[in-house]
Amino acid sequence: MKNNLIFFTIIITILITSCWNDPKEPPVDIKEYPNPAISEVSNQINYNPDDPELYMMRATLFYELREFEEAIQDMQKAMSFDSSSIAYRHVLADIYFDADKDAEAVDLLSKTINLFPSSVPTILKLSEFYYILDDNDNALNTIQKLVELDENEVEAYYMKGRIYAQMNEKEQAIANFEKALNIDDKHFDTYLELGTLYSNNKDKKAIQFLEKALELSPANPEVFFEIGNYYRFQGKDNDAMKNYKSCTQIDNQFVDAYINMGLVYMDNDSILKANDFFNMAVNIEPTYPSAYFYRGASFMDLGEKDKARRDLQQALDLAPSYEEAKELLLKLDK
Repeated sequence: MKNNLIFFTIIITILITSCWNDPKEPPVDIKEYPNPAISEVSNQINYNPDDPELYMMRATLFYELREFEEAIQDMQKAMSFDSSSIAYRHVLADIYFDADKDAEAVDLLSKTINLFPSSVPTILKLSEFYYILDDNDNALNTIQKLVELDENEVEAYYMKGRIYAQMNEKEQAIANFEKALNIDDKHFDTYLELGTLYSNNKDKKAIQFLEKALELSPANPEVFFEIGNYYRFQGKDNDAMKNYKSCTQIDNQFVDAYINMGLVYMDNDSILKANDFFNMAVNIEPTYPSAYFYRGASFMDLGEKDKARRDLQQALDLAPSYEEAKELLLKLDK
């Protein structure tokens, strides 16, 4: 699964029964599923086999269970009734992408843009997919289509800023983020991205953008996390911890905040306390390689080599290309 995966969420805001049509015939061959909601929708499909919305509804439920093939089949069925629906195309592309069928996702969105060249959400989604795949040239080429459609589209410059930041072309990134803010001076995501970019470079300009982001979204854990990072990079550990704690008070599952609190303790040679926070991170997200890596590193500093080896190996099992884990494991075995 991709780290910086696109969040695909469809919230069913109406009762399933509200979309029932008058039954055409008694249900036949009703299949029961472990998930009652899927069985419910499946029964309605029996009554109304030509209703594409029901197939999309069931695809959403399959997706939530990570039953990707079933979700894909249902969205393909929905599109067989209405292939002109941009919404259906986006949902299917999201499922493809989360199922690691990247080529299918990109191909579907590319064809959608050819059919609907003025579809702003489709252009943004395809550029985002390329960005996640680290295909920066195609990401830029795609988002440029949006600039050509509307030179005042804030999301186009925001996306270009992110792409240039990923390419480590900081001046171009900053220039595009600033264009976005010239169009919309309340664009929260741009303030957060600019603050993060400056913070990563240990530039004190970061705090003005992060504080503006906090003003626009005062209960956003991501902002507190990035402010915590800013203070940590500035060597102000107390301020960093204060903001990391605020982050976890808003979202007690924010695993990176626990890891970074552990790193603050590691920097101050409080290894036992650091280990406690890394342990929290592992418990919150037991499939997160970094949580095991840092806990393994703390066990190594504590002289508990067997525990360190298990954690570092677990990090590698989850992420075979984790170079830092490989290096630390080799060091441990010397």
